[in-house]
Amino acid sequence: MSRSTRTTFHSSRRRGHSALGYFLRLGVVCCFVLLMIRPLAGRAAQAAPALQPAIVTILQGKATVIRGVSEYDVLEGMRFLADDIVKTEDDTFLRVEYADQSWLELGPQTELQLRPLTSRRAKRPGLYLLHGWLKLEGKPGADTGQGIAVPGADLADISGVLVVHLETQSLVVFAEKGAARWVDRAPHSANAIPLRNGDFLLTDPNSAPKVQSRPTAQFVAALPRPYRDTLPARYSIYANKIVSPKEERSFSYSEVEPWVNGEPTIRRQFVATWRRRIREVDFRDSLDRQMQLHPEWDPVLHPEKYEPPAQVEATHPKPLIQSSAGSVSDPR
Repeated sequence: MSRSTRTTFHSSRRRGHSALGYFLRLGVVCCFVLLMIRPLAGRAAQAAPALQPAIVTILQGKATVIRGVSEYDVLEGMRFLADDIVKTEDDTFLRVEYADQSWLELGPQTELQLRPLTSRRAKRPGLYLLHGWLKLEGKPGADTGQGIAVPGADLADISGVLVVHLETQSLVVFAEKGAARWVDRAPHSANAIPLRNGDFLLTDPNSAPKVQSRPTAQFVAALPRPYRDTLPARYSIYANKIVSPKEERSFSYSEVEPWVNGEPTIRRQFVATWRRRIREVDFRDSLDRQMQLHPEWDPVLHPEKYEPPAQVEATHPKPLIQSSAGSVSDPR
């Protein structure tokens, strides 16, 4: 074997060993990284459990859901998503169930925005009741404590069965079984009222909240009939079925006006959600007419008002040039 051949052979072997060593080192590093990441991923999964699907298991009457910029009819077996706005009509009863056996029931003439019941996003409770009837069962425990937001207040740490009715700013809450806590969200307010089993809370804008030991006869008489019974779980019937919403359509401004004009903590989200609707003349004009009720829409509809002022360049007159003959000439 010639010297040049031996040199080439040994060089090839060295390159081969070098490449093999590189890949071996790379494999060791990758294994080390995977071993380090695995426990962290496990802890992250425990801290942020998978969201539970909310399934409609009973629907009597008619209900609609606004999802993004579209509206659909609610169907039995369909899944609600986070941020869906559900609206029921007269004489409607709607039951939603979760995998952990928690549930909620909407009565007639109710509007509710849903988030996952374990939602911690923006420190908002899992549900926002704009008006109407709501009954739900919450699971006890710090990790599963559920909450309902209503205009101006929160119902927090719900464990057991709670019935809520909100009408024209008057709120009544019946702790049918278990406990909860009512919290006033007014600025600088320290009001927090614990509710125990059987307590009945009445709140009104014109008077201080008060707790009674039993519900009023008026409340009992108005209670939706399905609320009087304990209904069996039906989650397993629909858990493995996919029921897709049908008849997608647009919604009018009047249908979402109470949400657009709601309290700031709830209405600001809709600037991003419904921004595309300003392309429609009717929707845009309606927003513009009531701008004082939702000023966060003004930069969207009138961006020119929020543009920085144009910088005007300063102009200085050029100096006159004096010639050697003593005459003055203008350089222009």
